[in-house]
Amino acid sequence: MLGTILAFVALLALYLIGSAIYNVTLHPLADVPGPKICAITRIPYWLVALRGEDIEWMKSLHEAYGPVVRFGPTDLSYTAGEAWNDIHGPKVTEKAQEFSVQPVNGVPSMLTANTEDHARVRRLFSPAFSERALRQQEPLFRKYVDLLMYKCGEVGEEGQKAVEMTQLLNFATFDVMAELCFGQPLGLLAKNEYSPWVRSIFESLKMLPIVSIINYYPILTAIFNRFEPKSVVEQRVTHCKHSEDRVNQRLQDGSDQPDVWNLVLAAKEGKGLSLEEMHSNSEIFMLAGSETTATLLSGCLYNLLTYPDKMNALLEEIRGNFTKLDELTFERLQELKYMNACLKEALRVYPPVPIGSPRVVLPGGQQILGKWVPADTRVSVHHWSTYKSENNFKNAETFTPERWLKTDPTYAGDALEAHQPFGFGPRNCLGQNMAMHEMRLILATLLFSYDLELCEESRDWKNQKAFALWIKNPLMIRAKPLATQTRLKI
Repeated sequence: MLGTILAFVALLALYLIGSAIYNVTLHPLADVPGPKICAITRIPYWLVALRGEDIEWMKSLHEAYGPVVRFGPTDLSYTAGEAWNDIHGPKVTEKAQEFSVQPVNGVPSMLTANTEDHARVRRLFSPAFSERALRQQEPLFRKYVDLLMYKCGEVGEEGQKAVEMTQLLNFATFDVMAELCFGQPLGLLAKNEYSPWVRSIFESLKMLPIVSIINYYPILTAIFNRFEPKSVVEQRVTHCKHSEDRVNQRLQDGSDQPDVWNLVLAAKEGKGLSLEEMHSNSEIFMLAGSETTATLLSGCLYNLLTYPDKMNALLEEIRGNFTKLDELTFERLQELKYMNACLKEALRVYPPVPIGSPRVVLPGGQQILGKWVPADTRVSVHHWSTYKSENNFKNAETFTPERWLKTDPTYAGDALEAHQPFGFGPRNCLGQNMAMHEMRLILATLLFSYDLELCEESRDWKNQKAFALWIKNPLMIRAKPLATQTRLKI
């Protein structure tokens, strides 16, 4: 018996040593720059990911090794803008499913569907996110923006107390998406607190690296599926059922409001959606359409308050073009050049999703940046590292909206096409126009209504961990109501 065990251990050791030597010297990716230990195992990446520190770790690898880095035996990260089309263009790769959280009901959402199913479901949902639909939904957005302004004054006691802005922004964006997805409010802004369901969403973010590790290794997947604690299963089912029940209630009650389901079902294609697909996608819309929007607005406010000259330029544009709140409409706000530049720059210096979105190279391999990459390699463009690279953006660490206006020759060499915060290709963000309209409306209304001041305790707000999404620190701001609202220059 002992001899058998020793023989097994010896064979296992021989296999591991042989695999390590092969990965470093003979593997098709052996000549790709990166730490040798990462060519042998993905463990170094998992360790920093579990601590929420993989964003800066990946950036440091690119700074040391260049625009292409091998950070796992079959994992490549890119920071060159040309890689977007090579990786995310039509029919060139497939989504790496092990890095996605699969819906409890087993029916893929747009986030987890394969290429064929994704295209079908995306087409079915497109009417709900069209420019025409957004015009119909504008009063709903305005209702919650007005409530947000009221809460800023109420919670902040008209500028006497600091307001935790990231929380209020989350309340507003989740309330909006709840009405669009479920036809009923969550009441977060009104109550000034998270519901247990929304709170559980944020608490689950730190589990994402663990889920990825389990999904990455088939043996761990099998073990987890066999021994997953009953309490964990019940929690996942309860969380999913919360969303399902709201969708079912909305479909049963009907509505004359221009929410997602009215707009989808009114289109002929809408009949192609199964109830299970509605369930799977509604929960994705809730998170993708709310948390990321609030995150970007938080980052934008922080940077504007950190760079007073940029804030003053934006205030002049907003307050110099409008005399009353009713004038702040989707149509007029999208014409504000400096505001759009500020939001683009915020998406660069603080992308709501800072990681890459891994794709798997299909059989036969493919060319990426002119180099052949073998099948089954996981490839991605890393948002954070790409946007903070001096090879792509001059003064990459600074908040400089002017680079997007193309008026300053200092930034003439910027690789603006490398900036793809909403993704690239057939799987880019379906709701990006909605997000931009909502962000412009909230930001413009806030700056039209209040003078803002960043509190001292939030000076280092940007120092955050990330588990696919940022774990945001409290953003403490004093919001002093404006006594008058005119077109006077500030």
